[in-house]
Amino acid sequence: MKKSYTRYSIAFLLLLSMLLSCLTSCARKPKKFETTWFDYFDSFSQLTVYAERQEEFDEYAATCQSILKEYHQLLDIYYEYDGVVNLKTLNDLADKEPLAIDEKLGEFLLFGKEMHQLTGGATNIAMGSVLSLWHHARETEILPEKEALLEANEHTNIDDLKLSEDGNFVLFSDDQLKIDAGALGKGFVAEKIATELKANGCQSFLLNLGGNTVAHGTKPDGTSWLAGIENPTDGKGLEGSVELSEYALVTSGSYQRYFTVDGTKYHHIIHPKTLYPENYCLSVSVLCPDSAVADALSTALFTMTVEDGMELLKHREDTEALWLFPDGSIQTTDGFMNHVKTEN
Repeated sequence: MKKSYTRYSIAFLLLLSMLLSCLTSCARKPKKFETTWFDYFDSFSQLTVYAERQEEFDEYAATCQSILKEYHQLLDIYYEYDGVVNLKTLNDLADKEPLAIDEKLGEFLLFGKEMHQLTGGATNIAMGSVLSLWHHARETEILPEKEALLEANEHTNIDDLKLSEDGNFVLFSDDQLKIDAGALGKGFVAEKIATELKANGCQSFLLNLGGNTVAHGTKPDGTSWLAGIENPTDGKGLEGSVELSEYALVTSGSYQRYFTVDGTKYHHIIHPKTLYPENYCLSVSVLCPDSAVADALSTALFTMTVEDGMELLKHREDTEALWLFPDGSIQTTDGFMNHVKTEN
């Protein structure tokens, strides 16, 4: 009897352990949480997370919003904020004397210099003098004079942006130099948020800052996060969605932000040499592990022919691109379609 009792006890304990394990597993099954903000970078920002509890998601969302707010102020070229030395401060005062800046702003400026070198000047945060004329043109729907653009272009040399070795001080050696973060700001911030969420233990998220999309981990069923590439034409475009786990997808296009003069559309991406919008394609989408680099590259590629863009990317094994043309046709780098999941 004693031997039989022990056998039944062990069986009961094993069954109880299995039940408890099942209950614990069911209780901890991640759920989908999502929130959206409309207050930053003149665009929408959306965070989607699989988490076990609302409180856990709330912490991740608070982290995301805090970083959004901080960089929204640091990279603002239009408004000042109490106690913040931002891009507007630099554009107004940095030609007078070296200004002490937040290390995060210094990191952004240094990254801008690196991306200028990487893209051969096609992505240039020092284009502010030229871009300000186009900002005004969009508001008034009056094209800037060619002479004014040429004059402004004399003040776009990124070497006139002087940073101390520690990145804590900045000086403009040209009193008309202006910095504009539009070419890579959102991608840079998205990468900062993604890095912080990972450090805080977030296992599965999708972050979208106005079309700059970053994914980490997989969904609870093991499938990848997916993102589509918008096709505003009547053509086919890309058939399927892009798998994003551990990748960022950034698209630069001409079909969302533009104004029209005498029947001609002028979009917001300005060629650094012609000083006008170019229309080699309708959009360029870049797939890359780093959102900040992807943003800089998508801007650069949009101002290039496909051939020049392919040449720029040929030594970047971790980066792929897709070009969409007005007739709906596409062209891609060799590896882009390896990341595309087609409908069954």
